[in-house]
Amino acid sequence: FVAEIVRNVFSELKKNLCSRRGILLAGCALTLLYAFFSHGYYHHDEHFQILEYACMKLFGTPTSDHLAWEFSLMMRSGMQPFIVWCLGRVLLALGVYSPYLLIFVLQLLCGAFSVAALLVFGRAVRDELGDERQERIYLALGLLLWFLAYLHVHFSAEMMAGNMLLLLAAATLRYLSSDARHEFRWGLLLGALAGATFVVRYQTGFALLGYGLWLLLFRRRWKLYAGMVPGVAVLLAFGLLTDRWLYGEWTLTPVNYLRENILNGHMLKFGVEPWWYYFTASLAESGVLFGLLVWAAMLRYFWRQRRSVVTWMLVPFLLVHFFMGHKEIRFFFPVLFFAPYFITLFFRDLLPHTSPRLFRWVAGFMAAFNVGALLFVVAQDPADFYFYRMMTRYCRDRGEVVGLNVSSEKSYYSWPQYVLEPQVIETRFYMPRNMDLRHFATFGELESAAQELCGGGRQVLLFSPDPALAEKCALPLRKIVWSPYPTWVVRHFNFNDWTRYSVRSKNVYEVLIAESRDPDRL
Repeated sequence: FVAEIVRNVFSELKKNLCSRRGILLAGCALTLLYAFFSHGYYHHDEHFQILEYACMKLFGTPTSDHLAWEFSLMMRSGMQPFIVWCLGRVLLALGVYSPYLLIFVLQLLCGAFSVAALLVFGRAVRDELGDERQERIYLALGLLLWFLAYLHVHFSAEMMAGNMLLLLAAATLRYLSSDARHEFRWGLLLGALAGATFVVRYQTGFALLGYGLWLLLFRRRWKLYAGMVPGVAVLLAFGLLTDRWLYGEWTLTPVNYLRENILNGHMLKFGVEPWWYYFTASLAESGVLFGLLVWAAMLRYFWRQRRSVVTWMLVPFLLVHFFMGHKEIRFFFPVLFFAPYFITLFFRDLLPHTSPRLFRWVAGFMAAFNVGALLFVVAQDPADFYFYRMMTRYCRDRGEVVGLNVSSEKSYYSWPQYVLEPQVIETRFYMPRNMDLRHFATFGELESAAQELCGGGRQVLLFSPDPALAEKCALPLRKIVWSPYPTWVVRHFNFNDWTRYSVRSKNVYEVLIAESRDPDRL
């Protein structure tokens, strides 16, 4: 009797979890979890081209010299920094501002936007998916795949561009299935989505070019075009205003971006890769099976749906990036937002011709890998984010804290950049308000400055890549030992000292002028 009750309970639980509502609730819960725990950034542009700009505008940083090289050339859109600035102003007005709370709110809103875009596109392709089972597979893939769960909550240009392309494709498909009335209104919506997509990330202009060609070839509707013109113009004007707000003068950032990165070739200074880079790098970074599945499903869709608006948007976007010299996996992220759709159609058409036993083994392995990847992201803070939290706690009840480092050395607060001319860029967004960061050309100059500053009663810190600096330096130093990993991991699983890899070159030392040297104090 008890066994029968247990079986009934588990059967009902499985039924609820596998239902559309259950998958949606599980996906929303995972998105909330990622918004809270998924810290840091995938690529530093996500931080330096958005958060640092917003921080400068929020707190009136006296100089922009600490910003990355693109700022002086006015190459980046002001839309995303403006959004962060607005949220920051709200938190400041409420008296609850902290960079960590701002990131959580930002990622929560990003997650909600991503889930909404996924649902809107799913509704637009519901008839093509075929039945409720395929729709549930689409939702499960879109909400529970580890790399999409990670991207959904990150406020990067690639993430927003992927969602905007998804909404543009969904709105176009809904328009095609309508009765062709209110074409001017549809044009306004499509134009606004296209304009917002471009303003967020200029590289999507290649996808929008393919979209425009598709409209000219397969949907010649002058009322639709007439509506798209003001829709695009309004969003471009908004982008122009946010650029004026950010840089303090009128400028055309897309033109600046094209001139500096493409014509002047600055992007090539970050590396040149062969044309096949995206195939090999995507397999290595996403796991071979996941990478092969996405590529197979996507290429199959492009071949079978050659007249689809999705194909006409994504193929030009992909091809142009294949033939650009500088390549990064994140450039392909906007395409990944269509992966659940491609994979669902792939499974629907090929599953009847696949061995059930082989499918169960492969699916089981991929599910286990997916769960492991999901848990890893929420269980472990990146080393840099842990460092920022540690330094916030350290500076909380102190007066003025001065951080010193040599300009040519990297730390989590600064590192040198040599694109236009040598400069030091800083992560002021996470820096405590009572910390002053200073850079010196040589270590001798740094030592002299440290002695003078300590004489004034200020707490002085040294940031250095040398883990043995305390034994070499003429100044009395105390090393602040830190690690992003729990004590039990360091104690029982630190094989070959792997836990030091992320922190061994990011050392922090207190300068103790009034104390004598003690070689055993560490």
